[in-house]
Amino acid sequence: MSARGWLVVLIVVVFGVIGALSWRRLEGTPPEIRAPEAILVGAEGRSVPLELVDHGAGLRGVTVVLAHAQGEATLFAEELPGSALGGAAAGGRELAIEIEIDPSSLPARVEDAFLRISARDWSWRDGLRGNEARREVPVSIDRRPPQVRVATGLTYVRRGGAGVVVYSLSEPAVRDGVVVGDSFFPSFPWGEQRVVVYAVPTGAPPNPRIQVEAEDAAGNVARARWPVVVNERELPKANITLPESFLNDKVLELAHAQAIDAPDPAAAFKEINTELRRRNEERIRELLADSAAEKLWDGPFEQLENSQVTSRFAEQRTYFVEGQQVSQATHFGYDLASTRAAPVTASAAGRVVFADDLGIYGNCVLLDHGLGVATLYGHLSRIDVAAGQRVEQGQTLGLSGATGLAGGDHLHFAILVGGEYVDPLEWWDPKWMGSNVEARLAP
Repeated sequence: MSARGWLVVLIVVVFGVIGALSWRRLEGTPPEIRAPEAILVGAEGRSVPLELVDHGAGLRGVTVVLAHAQGEATLFAEELPGSALGGAAAGGRELAIEIEIDPSSLPARVEDAFLRISARDWSWRDGLRGNEARREVPVSIDRRPPQVRVATGLTYVRRGGAGVVVYSLSEPAVRDGVVVGDSFFPSFPWGEQRVVVYAVPTGAPPNPRIQVEAEDAAGNVARARWPVVVNERELPKANITLPESFLNDKVLELAHAQAIDAPDPAAAFKEINTELRRRNEERIRELLADSAAEKLWDGPFEQLENSQVTSRFAEQRTYFVEGQQVSQATHFGYDLASTRAAPVTASAAGRVVFADDLGIYGNCVLLDHGLGVATLYGHLSRIDVAAGQRVEQGQTLGLSGATGLAGGDHLHFAILVGGEYVDPLEWWDPKWMGSNVEARLAP
């Protein structure tokens, strides 16, 4: 081929490359703006997540403006690195930002507010200014928290005990309930009001602050208190020496069943009494998280018939092997002894949420009684009910036994309120139930 021919080929190739590059750089797809459909801002402000994406030429600039009838303010403006020839720099095709909206910087009354978001890319379109995407998101400002009206009067509650409060809200809440120290007890609908069965956990701080908290959709939080007197109590303590037979038989059997590898029976007991116990308690709270929004029980709960109490509620136990301390735990419940393989009955009407093996509790049944109240029946030798089944007070759930971490045939019985253990003595007492629960739940 002659020199002239090669020149023609070269010119064609150059123009082809320029044409291909121009076609690519003239792409006409604007950036994608991902944002909420609407934004509701409370008195504390709100952080709004935004995502901007351009898989073509890449992002060039982003601007976010809060506009309203009284004016506007630029909340974000940034030019991103890149060039008209090469497009966006590395990583410039996606951008995630958080926009802070602070109501304190706005007028007392804000009308017709919206978030105006604009983004341009590095395309050669629009005279090299690039493709532009725009989006307007409506913004509502609500600085007023819900109003809480507590209907319950003076209340006496014991550490490790329970209480009931009824209140009403001026508007629907996304989250409301009772806070006791660091514990939160969610509410349930009660006619046109709200009701909370709450507990004062044994581990709550001295004289804990007890109050209703309600948060609306804008994030505004209201708090209200009512007269509550917390009666303190001395929690029982016990030192327990673990016999060799218990360690070599029961502990090693449970360790094998739970795939616990320990160098000796004492170490196995420590692992069971701490780590396995922790996992079991987490599982119990998961199972009881979705309580029925209605009261399933009627009147006082019943203690196992003809049973004797062999351990006390919230007993703080220290365990020893050959004089050496190996572990500690709190016994949240009552051990009730009757005849061997005694029928274990439901202490109150409810719904079975669990009926299977549960680690340290062995064969275990959990009943939900509604409004966050539940009962636990552990160490059963036989289970006669299934999850999802409704049971009546006095109905047989199974037989007592020594499964799990039990040294002899008995029933481990416990009551939980909102996932916290409470003293069953109160719930077995008709007088306490009548004045502290049933009367407060009356129409």
